[in-house]
Amino acid sequence: MSVTLLRGVLDQIQSQAQQVAGQPSIRQDATSFSDTLMNSINEINKTQIEAKNKTQQWMSGSSDIGLNDVMLSMQKSSISFSFGMQMKNKIVGAYQEIMNTPV
Repeated sequence: MSVTLLRGVLDQIQSQAQQVAGQPSIRQDATSFSDTLMNSINEINKTQIEAKNKTQQWMSGSSDIGLNDVMLSMQKSSISFSFGMQMKNKIVGAYQEIMNTPV
């Protein structure tokens, strides 16, 4: 999740740096910001679904899933959701700052 979003942001920064330096930007896989954002949200959703499924399997008595697997999956889900919320807050803050900039 977060790697995909960060990779997209890093590509944008590198492209802008090349434009400032006068070099043509070389982009092989031009993904839009909205595509990157949707992929990140889908990754967060997958981690939450995985945590829910492992919890249900453990609670039903499945011998394949241990408590440590459930706890690890829940923590991954929690961390990815928290990171997603932080990114959302930063994006909204940046948008509000741009909208409040006098023209």
